[in-house]
Amino acid sequence: MKKKIVVEAVVDIVCPWCFVGKKNFLDAVAECRDSFDIEVRFLPYQLDPTTPSEGVSRSQYLKNKFGSSERFQAAESMVFKAAKSSGVEIQFEKIQMHINTLDCHRLIWWAGQDGKQLAVTNALYEAYYVQGTDLSQLSNLKKVMASQGYDQVKVEAFLKGPHGKEEVQALIADAYDLGVSGVPFFILNREVGISGAQPKEVFLQAFQEL
Repeated sequence: MKKKIVVEAVVDIVCPWCFVGKKNFLDAVAECRDSFDIEVRFLPYQLDPTTPSEGVSRSQYLKNKFGSSERFQAAESMVFKAAKSSGVEIQFEKIQMHINTLDCHRLIWWAGQDGKQLAVTNALYEAYYVQGTDLSQLSNLKKVMASQGYDQVKVEAFLKGPHGKEEVQALIADAYDLGVSGVPFFILNREVGISGAQPKEVFLQAFQEL
């Protein structure tokens, strides 16, 4: 009988390291699916919950955060290198807006009720980092969800209502209570924590050690 492992992946959509780390983690899951029964859950985290709901110019946000274009270009270069090594495509030049990710996390939470959490999470990352989609716009969120089989009218009603807000905030609070102070962070069976966009081999070793 295969050993059961529950992995809670704490991520934020605007974190490019989460995009890379998620890929490495899922590659590890795929590689050892014959040995382990791995259940994946995504938990929300907001790197900057003060970002306005309509988003802000990404260039301005990065200037405020890093102080100079040279500094954030150096940071992006590190992400590009890691992404290339992991086979992840990132198109930073297409991203015009830095978004508040609360609505994205609400949609991921909602998708979890239908067993589509992984698919929706992947679709949101793909839209933001590969296509440069402004996910602060309701119309764009509706299109992403429609690509995963959701009715756009229901998606709009969900986002315009209070649905999922309290639940997402509670999950973020849970992450803080667990000691998560940065993302990505992977919690295995509430026993082992893996911080950062680690290579696939780190996850494979952790699965074996459990």
